[in-house]
Amino acid sequence: MIKTHEFNTDWWGSPVGIVTDRAFFDLPADERATLLAPYEWVEFKAPLEDSGIDFLSLQRAGFFLADTQIPYRLKLTGMDSPPSLSNLDVEFADEMPFSVSAEELMPFDHERYYRLPGATREKVTERYATWSRQQIERHPSTCLRVLYKGKVQGWYLGDDSAGNGLNLTLAMLCREPEISGLLLFLRGYHAFAGRGHRMGWASFSVANTPVHNMYVAFGARILPAVGCWLWVGAGGRNL
Repeated sequence: MIKTHEFNTDWWGSPVGIVTDRAFFDLPADERATLLAPYEWVEFKAPLEDSGIDFLSLQRAGFFLADTQIPYRLKLTGMDSPPSLSNLDVEFADEMPFSVSAEELMPFDHERYYRLPGATREKVTERYATWSRQQIERHPSTCLRVLYKGKVQGWYLGDDSAGNGLNLTLAMLCREPEISGLLLFLRGYHAFAGRGHRMGWASFSVANTPVHNMYVAFGARILPAVGCWLWVGAGGRNL
């Protein structure tokens, strides 16, 4: 019912779990405690409109709502092409190999892991850098970086391995960009479309209002929201 989340465990430096069966919340309290005990913190995700979720049982189990993710689908073809896009160059990792370091990244403001005790901006940014390097290594043909006057402005990392369109996994600006996030997104969409990708999908935090408005402007189809709950053990709360 709970399994180790390998990536988060490696990032955090101690055992992290994820609930894989909501029946966990129907267990007696002592059984839940036994399953939670090996982990410093545990995550659970589920669609908010799912009638099978008992929010009170999550609360009784010590889980709190840390974020709401808004999934979407987006047509990548036919996007706007403002004149300024012509000034931006794109390099895909399968043609021009590259990596991403935490020092290069603009810190993320809308991130549920900030709710964890001890989750500094530096630690969360390192999570994104590690995730980025993993994505680039596994999916170089759908990972790109955008340059302006020869200087890297940001990255857009995708993954088409699921076979249901391009997962627009990560869009990230550099620490001191000379372009807007809007231009980064648009340049990435045009580049992905140029490689034959027609539909993209991903999700974003409901707290990220600028991105929400941007996707609405792009004509994205918003899908049912997903809740992200966290449980933090006594050791984590004392950090």
